[in-house]
Amino acid sequence: MGTALVKYFGFLAGEYGREVTVEVGDGARLEDVVKLPEGYSIDDMVVLVNGKPVKKDYIVRPGDVVSVMPHISGGIRAP
Repeated sequence: MGTALVKYFGFLAGEYGREVTVEVGDGARLEDVVKLPEGYSIDDMVVLVNGKPVKKDYIVRPGDVVSVMPHISGGIRAP
């Protein structure tokens, strides 16, 4: 058992704080350590672990840094 750091970005940082230390045990999945508002899932987010993209079934290990950010949309639409 150990800890991992979860970093939240965008509206998630306002909801949970920018950085949260979480306990992780054997077999801790992303959905076990990442808090999300009701109605959202890991599939709705961009998730990096130690700076690299991961699949939603990634097992979080002690010492990992998990970054969670909502997808960003918008921009200029071509005519």
